[in-house]
Amino acid sequence: MTVPRPRRQRIRRAVDLGAGLLATALVVLLVLTGAGGLPPLGAAFNPGTGVWHLANDADAASADLALSGLHGAASVGFETDGIAHVKTADDGDLWRVIGYTHARFRLFQMDLMRRQGEGTLAEVLGPDMVESDEFELDLGLRRAAERDWAQMPAGETRDTLIAYSDGVNAALDQLVADDALPTPIKLAGYVPAHWTPVDTLVLQRQLAQNLSFSEDALTFAHAKDALGASTFAALFPAVPANRQYPYDPGPYQALPLAAAPVRADAAPLRTAGDAAPGGVAPASFQGGDAGVTPLLNRIAKLPEGEVHDFGASNAWVVSGARTASGGPLLAADPHLDFSLPSIWYQLEGDSPGFHFAGPTIPGVPVPLMGRTDSVSWGITNAQHPTTLYYLEQTDPARPGQYYWRGAWHRTDTVDYTIAVKDAPAVHHTVSLTAHGPIMQIEDRTVSVWWAGTLPSDNITDVLNLLRAKDFMSFRASLRTWATPAVNFVFADAKGDIGAFDVGVAPQVKGHEISLPLPGDGSADVSGAIPFDALPHAANPPSGLLASANQREVGADYPYQYSTSYNFVDQGWRATEINRTLGAATKLTADDFRRLQASRHDPLAVQLTAAVLSAVKGTSLSPQERQVTDLLARWDGTMAEGSAAATVFENLEDHLAYLALKPNWHGPAAADDEVLPPPFDTTPATPIVTGTVLGWFAQNPSASPIGDPTALLRRTFTETVAHLGQTYGADLAGWAYGKHHSVVFQSLLGASPLNDGPYPSGGDAQTVNAAVGALHDGDKVLNDVTTGGASWRFVVDWGTGQAASTYPGGQSEDPLSPWYDNLLAEWRAGRLSPMSYGRADAAATTWRFTR
Repeated sequence: MTVPRPRRQRIRRAVDLGAGLLATALVVLLVLTGAGGLPPLGAAFNPGTGVWHLANDADAASADLALSGLHGAASVGFETDGIAHVKTADDGDLWRVIGYTHARFRLFQMDLMRRQGEGTLAEVLGPDMVESDEFELDLGLRRAAERDWAQMPAGETRDTLIAYSDGVNAALDQLVADDALPTPIKLAGYVPAHWTPVDTLVLQRQLAQNLSFSEDALTFAHAKDALGASTFAALFPAVPANRQYPYDPGPYQALPLAAAPVRADAAPLRTAGDAAPGGVAPASFQGGDAGVTPLLNRIAKLPEGEVHDFGASNAWVVSGARTASGGPLLAADPHLDFSLPSIWYQLEGDSPGFHFAGPTIPGVPVPLMGRTDSVSWGITNAQHPTTLYYLEQTDPARPGQYYWRGAWHRTDTVDYTIAVKDAPAVHHTVSLTAHGPIMQIEDRTVSVWWAGTLPSDNITDVLNLLRAKDFMSFRASLRTWATPAVNFVFADAKGDIGAFDVGVAPQVKGHEISLPLPGDGSADVSGAIPFDALPHAANPPSGLLASANQREVGADYPYQYSTSYNFVDQGWRATEINRTLGAATKLTADDFRRLQASRHDPLAVQLTAAVLSAVKGTSLSPQERQVTDLLARWDGTMAEGSAAATVFENLEDHLAYLALKPNWHGPAAADDEVLPPPFDTTPATPIVTGTVLGWFAQNPSASPIGDPTALLRRTFTETVAHLGQTYGADLAGWAYGKHHSVVFQSLLGASPLNDGPYPSGGDAQTVNAAVGALHDGDKVLNDVTTGGASWRFVVDWGTGQAASTYPGGQSEDPLSPWYDNLLAEWRAGRLSPMSYGRADAAATTWRFTR
């Protein structure tokens, strides 16, 4: 693919204001309405109001504002780049002012996110969103949030959520009164409902969905059928073939399992007294694919971010013995889908009981990463599975029933009415078995047990975390964290470092939890790994801990954990971090910043060596000799100007295809979800590619598929021929950045409001990760990445200084100077100092009165 020159794709403020607003309005209008009829435009284009009204924060200035409910003095100071500093004389006021600030800058994003999680997108975006709404209603984020709020006792957490909601609603009411609602909301012709604590709890679970809701068990049920059980088992062992760097290498304790509910859903479970009498038990469970393709197809249609689909995040820490400052150094960069606005809103919060700085999610008051006066932390996705699929046993003669624990049971049902913009409402019934909601009824009945709807009081956990003074109290604050499953990487002012896993890790005795399970009761969740047995480490002799989505434990871990095929990362980033830092001393924050920006691929080094060894001594064409010379000089860096990087990218995909295709004997219905294509822009699942390449890179002679030398030679010959035909004979035309780019997509899905595409380096194995793909209608552009480091953070406890950045800006309004002003810094690999505890950092200030 030829990438156009970098260009600004948002409306520039330099153009005529009226024309810019009109263009923005039309873009948003088309996005919201699709190709159908347009809504009346009168109110939207009312001069002085409507979409002609200047962006609410386009010229943020100091102001005195009224905010009811305050108990004391409160202010928000803004740096020139938009980073906010919230200071209050009362703890409750802190959350109230944060709510107000979130809503002033991100109201449309907040409303869109809660609608996505609660299944009400179709109400404002129309019929195309009905499928997404039905899926979310099935999954049950709203049911779980309502349960959690109803069960939450009076106290600090409840008060925090109420104060935050009050702040959001004060801003909403003010925007309505000033006719200053965000342009997309005006054009859609609605006023957002008041914010509630339940909405915050939904957004908390929506992040869990992005990080941990996975379809991998369905995908690899198909792969197991297609490859055959023996080949599948040889190719996909429990631990990937390439070397792993577990941060908890053991020895391990085998403790009794913690209790876990049979069903991870908020609705009550019917008792055995509701069992339907009579009937004959259905045929026994056969395993394998078993007709799960319709559910895979359903999941494939969901909006971006509703399914975990790439390895997420780096975080590492070294002790003071290895730093120039004498204090611990910590770095973190969570990998998520890029969007404008970003998922993050960065701020400092300062009140009598709290002082912290870090990224918040608009809609959720507390930070998910960052620092306090005493501690700092980052998070990465944990490898243990949290999504289990059950093949329920049903009978057409018994509609609404399923066979479980020796009897037929009626499904529980919950009825919903989905409001649809410009179309009739849709009735939707959610059916639940003992394991969870039914997600597929075509071909066969499939239900899902997902830890994301388990009770999990994360707000309380983070409030306690923010008061922690050391590693022990920090880890203890997260003992009740249920979802999402993540690793916390830690450093504190006292000099301690640590890393530990939190989140429910379900266990199913006698069954492989990474493939679909029988629904007859023989594979019900029997418990979870107890908190004290989850991976954890503190102050290791090496002075280094790194979590980059590698397997956190070794092969002798005594519980069911990840396999090489149920998590999308194979540990290559962890390899690079450990290789770079393993023997390093006198490390500085700038060393960590450079490592975050690294595009060196350890897999590329190993696989290139294997290819060169395989073709050595063979007859090569002149162009093939050019390529071998190029690869022999290459250091494995996926740089924009590197032709070798383009060769490697094509080599790795084609090798996976050639290795798997001759052994693939299953039905073709779901092949596109698993099998790598031959030289195509449609991506295969990175789990398959990564696993196959791991064999060839580490020990090609032991590969369970084909003659490795012959496969490597064929891969090289066909790849060079393909590149020559596609990009020409001159290797200068093969430069990686000419064919690989990154784009930062508008939350509206409107390409004129995107930023990019820009030529880009990196790939899924580099620390500076380039992941995801651009979805252009039904076409998937694998050479345009849409995800990576969503926030970068480094803190040095020896100097007390921290720095950060993220790709985007603090405002959701394309006309604001804070829409994407941080993007250039992020692309250059730079970080900005975090102005922590500095009153003089603010360029403008909002002062609040009651």
